[in-house]
Amino acid sequence: MSNNSSGLRIYFSRDDLLRIRLTDSADLMWETVNSLHLLQHRGGALFFDPWRDAARRALLDGGAGERALRFLLALAPYASYCPDFLTPADAGPSPDLSVETVLSTPVPRIREELRVLSDHGHASPALGLLARGGPDAMRLLGHALRIYHRAALTPFWSRIRAHVHADLIQRVRTLRGGGAEALLSSLGPEVRWRPPVLEADYPFDRELHLNGRGLLLTPSFFCWARPVMLADPELPPVLVYPVERSLDWAQRTPRPTSLEPLIGSTRSRLLALVAEGGVCTTTGLARTATVSPATVSKHLNVLREAGLVRSRQEGKYVLHGVTDLGLDLLRRS
Repeated sequence: MSNNSSGLRIYFSRDDLLRIRLTDSADLMWETVNSLHLLQHRGGALFFDPWRDAARRALLDGGAGERALRFLLALAPYASYCPDFLTPADAGPSPDLSVETVLSTPVPRIREELRVLSDHGHASPALGLLARGGPDAMRLLGHALRIYHRAALTPFWSRIRAHVHADLIQRVRTLRGGGAEALLSSLGPEVRWRPPVLEADYPFDRELHLNGRGLLLTPSFFCWARPVMLADPELPPVLVYPVERSLDWAQRTPRPTSLEPLIGSTRSRLLALVAEGGVCTTTGLARTATVSPATVSKHLNVLREAGLVRSRQEGKYVLHGVTDLGLDLLRRS
């Protein structure tokens, strides 16, 4: 994956316009790699410094967390080549399945992509061990990814996922209302549609001819300032682009312990999740709270009647957000 000067130009045919696709949710492995890049520079300080501080506190423990972080930073350097096998197209929807998909990469491919990484001036004993592809090396990679996910992403995942989901709803609405070209035109300002070419700010000149393969568009919370793509032009084309973020997304919402006697544990938990997520769907809340969508709907009706949440229909989705009264109640609890 290239994240490192002038511009990217992606050439579309009519068939390619018919084969534009959107991912259906936040992609954990793209968020992993893009967030590792953000830990290596200071871009987006207003948005990301609170998260950077929290992630470093959790990982720089002088032990397993720090070893995992250093290994992954060597594997995914910023402004340089980054191995494509870290962001597989068929990664599973859960952290465990995503990691297992990465670990199932054929050893020859891992070895070749690490050779390219070494040619770009990035080599270490740990990466040499990984290139040999033994079981110990793959366990090391899996262990490092799981530690990083738990420390740097899991505490914020509901909010990350909500921001990505809100972007996807907007893109789907644009696609339905105006077609593929309207969708491509909506990706700016970093991305510009000048038929039949999609242009984007990029750290070096690059041209990609889709040749009828279409393009998968993947919104990413941790993608900053400009889009990124897989480095190998032979892989199925993917364009990862930044989403809009709220400034306070990394701020912790107070735990609503004193609300439980008033509105019940499930409702207080749902109110906190809606406040954390910014914009949430019923099914997303059900998945996070590990209750049924019907249960979520019932409790949200009560919270809505009390003026603590608001809901609106967007296509087939019902989106929920916290009201000022709900936020004030959480802060006071």
